[in-house]
Amino acid sequence: MMKVHHIFKTALVIILAVAFRTPVQAQNSDAGSWLSLQATKRWEKAYSMVRAEHRSNDSFGRTECWFLMAGGGYRILPWLSTDLSYEFWQIYPAGADVMTYHKIVLCATGTLRREGLSVALREKLEYALNPKGPGTAFTLRSRIRAQYTFEKSAFRPYIMAELFTQDIWVRSLYYAGTDIVFDRHNALDIFYMYHVPKGAPSVHTLGVGYYFTF
Repeated sequence: MMKVHHIFKTALVIILAVAFRTPVQAQNSDAGSWLSLQATKRWEKAYSMVRAEHRSNDSFGRTECWFLMAGGGYRILPWLSTDLSYEFWQIYPAGADVMTYHKIVLCATGTLRREGLSVALREKLEYALNPKGPGTAFTLRSRIRAQYTFEKSAFRPYIMAELFTQDIWVRSLYYAGTDIVFDRHNALDIFYMYHVPKGAPSVHTLGVGYYFTF
């Protein structure tokens, strides 16, 4: 059986490998925020969820986008789950008209747990439709997350990396944060994220999410 420190080292190596694969952007950085609310209803193996999120950029001074999400999922195996969701997006490009997107999102997540450590690999396929724009686009989002749960502590720190591709690399996200679990119904997610998009300045983002579980 693999030890916890071996799993953690493996996850860290994969995250660093993804980071070194990302092209370096020689441009000025920006700063922004991600604020979200999510409610989840759980049954024995199934769950449903709704989410609202607001994102800012330009040093927190301008709304970049907001979206609403509704979906559900099912735990196929103790270590494997899938979910399907619909998302409605409003995007506010600088100096351009507002864009509306409809997204259908399919996810599969595999999780390995040993003692207090969990390592999860998630593959997410997005189908986005802009009725007034350039048409449709598929995006594959590959994410790895390593998180540790301390006994008798509300804090569950994690590191995470995510890679976006549309035939070619589009962007990468790197996170360091913690979940704060108050009880079986209420939790906060607080994180710092470094966003590296193709052909645009990198973005330093501070995020806060509130989660309620029925």
